[in-house]
Amino acid sequence: MNDQSITYTLQPFDPAGHRFRVVMTIPRPQAKGQVVSLPAWIPGSYLIRDFARHIESVSAKAGSTSLGVEKIDNHSWRVEPCAGPLQITIVVYAWDLSVRGAHLDETHGFFNGTSVFLQARGAEQFPCRVRLLPPPEPLRWLVYTSLPSAGRDNPGNNGFREYRADCYDALIDHPVEMGTPRVIRFTACGAPHELVFTGLAPNLDLKRIAADVRRICEAQIRFFEPVTQRAPFLDCADRYVFMTMLTGDGYGGLEHRASTALMAARSDLPVTGCEKAPEGYQTFLGLVSHEYFHTWNVKRIKPAAFAPYDLTRESHTRLLWIFEGFTSYYDDLMLLRSGVIDRKDYLRILARQIGGVLTTPGRHRQSVADSSFDAWTRYYKQDESSHNTIVSYYTKGSLIALGLDLTIRARTQGRYSLDDVMRLLWNRFGRDFYTGGGKGLPERAFPALVREATGVDVAEELRHWAYGTHDVPLAELLAGAGIALRMKAGSPRPSLDARVRTQGDHLTLASVTHDGAAHRGGLSAHDVLVAVDGIRVGRTPATLDALLDRHRPGEIVQIHVFRRDELREFKVTLAAPSESDCVLEDMPAERAQ
Repeated sequence: MNDQSITYTLQPFDPAGHRFRVVMTIPRPQAKGQVVSLPAWIPGSYLIRDFARHIESVSAKAGSTSLGVEKIDNHSWRVEPCAGPLQITIVVYAWDLSVRGAHLDETHGFFNGTSVFLQARGAEQFPCRVRLLPPPEPLRWLVYTSLPSAGRDNPGNNGFREYRADCYDALIDHPVEMGTPRVIRFTACGAPHELVFTGLAPNLDLKRIAADVRRICEAQIRFFEPVTQRAPFLDCADRYVFMTMLTGDGYGGLEHRASTALMAARSDLPVTGCEKAPEGYQTFLGLVSHEYFHTWNVKRIKPAAFAPYDLTRESHTRLLWIFEGFTSYYDDLMLLRSGVIDRKDYLRILARQIGGVLTTPGRHRQSVADSSFDAWTRYYKQDESSHNTIVSYYTKGSLIALGLDLTIRARTQGRYSLDDVMRLLWNRFGRDFYTGGGKGLPERAFPALVREATGVDVAEELRHWAYGTHDVPLAELLAGAGIALRMKAGSPRPSLDARVRTQGDHLTLASVTHDGAAHRGGLSAHDVLVAVDGIRVGRTPATLDALLDRHRPGEIVQIHVFRRDELREFKVTLAAPSESDCVLEDMPAERAQ
């Protein structure tokens, strides 16, 4: 073993109390006192998370001598000088059931390295070793991770053994799942993959899921590497692991260099013996496709601001619309190209995404470039008025990708597309990221790269669509591809121009659209709806709909609400139903021509 290697020993020693114990050993600590810290955020989730708040205790010793430990900021500690080796022990409270943190109970353990592995300041580039110890008896768990093994596998240890990482950044980019999940394996373009499902889900149709996910993975591998068909994660791991926590209503994902952590609703997944999959199955496959695409676009092709990551503070970039938005475009497109959905399903999904953006008032107030920069303080900290003031770099970013794809295809008579741009980004910035110096995409380089890849100048379009607040002219662009776009009202009833939600026994205004009917009438978010024209509003949105069905646009209604503990009365002029639903349809052949 390299005598500079930082070693860790981790054990889920108290599953009922949700506690991991982690012992870190630094062979040659800094002479003036070693500083250690936990990351303030985790790559892929752009918000300061303060993982250190879950550390219950920190102690240090050199040999048999106890050492003083001083906390010096929110995330860091300094240990008094010693000759070494220095041993630091922490106890981590793990009760965050999300893809970002750590979770432990009697059924399983899961963690991201950012939650459990301290970083030795000044030794970030040193190799790391991790020894995973099993939980107390009688629990008999297995380990699933993309971390490379440090030695020859022993089939009898169930994965509780030693693992290795080239540096700290690699160490924290391989989450670990331990327990007794359901697992199925497959190969895609010759590369091993594992699907790991934790949580109750009787009769899960693993074979069907594996077959569909395999098609998605192969489509993406061949997309970026049409000649070699080589999976990107083989530069750092011998397999790719999908770790999915199944809950009643979960949804989310977080990408890593050779794995992804997912949360999904168990009702969205198919069961054996049922030919028709649940409606939410496409949503799950879209999530899988999105996170797998990140293996190229974000984990290897990434903004220069993330090369390398500074995990001590916010790292700002105006390019998340490329890395998240373009991924959001290709995730569903890869479902179509792989054959797991058909053209009709794809147009329906695309229409829903277009409608969602075009009914967001904030798209006229914030550019996706600014949305990317402000992710830390606005996108991840939304309030009741956010839809009026911000735009999603995911959803509008995906429409920019669609607009660029259609523009490039039209101007080159189909010889080039956005695919060529993505492959240039991969060849220039991604393929050798972990082996050849790790350079990221400069902030203003993208327009020139599009021109280099396709010969098409899109600088003006990007100035309006990405750095301005113009809508992408999708109706015109899609018409050129033989697809008609039209917007229609989702319902004929008059509108309050507000969103509602049930809270306990009441129906409240969740948000109010700027300059809409409710806003002009004086209503505000969090108002508790009491009555419309003297008739009580029930606790569900359907009860409000029934009352609004009695009226027509332009009529004035009297609405009583509780604002805090005060009964208030407002007169609201109902608006016409908004054109909130997007419909995409193939044009007749002669019209498309």
